[in-house]
Amino acid sequence: MEDSPNQTNEFNVGQRVHASGDSTRIGTVKYVGNVEGYSDTWVGIDWDYGGGKHDGSINNVRYFHAKSEKSGSFVRPKNLCKGISLLQALEKRYRSNSTKDEEVFGKISS
Repeated sequence: MEDSPNQTNEFNVGQRVHASGDSTRIGTVKYVGNVEGYSDTWVGIDWDYGGGKHDGSINNVRYFHAKSEKSGSFVRPKNLCKGISLLQALEKRYRSNSTKDEEVFGKISS
């Protein structure tokens, strides 16, 4: 799957995403919309392995509930990519080029 930034309307609460340019920084969309005091649309992310700056609130306004005090972030949509399905992740991790060739050409017995 190609990593390319997405438009705002392509993100939904509950969707899995990763940071653009870092497919290991994975999280779940918890909020999409305006953030008081900031322009444009933001995406609230609860990162799987922490590394955020927020708990889902900014300036005493709660937008979502993160699993810990520092696992949430508010990110511009252009800095996120859609996540991949479990099947895609398994194929990306464990499928070798020889396996792909066997599927296309059929396994050759010796």
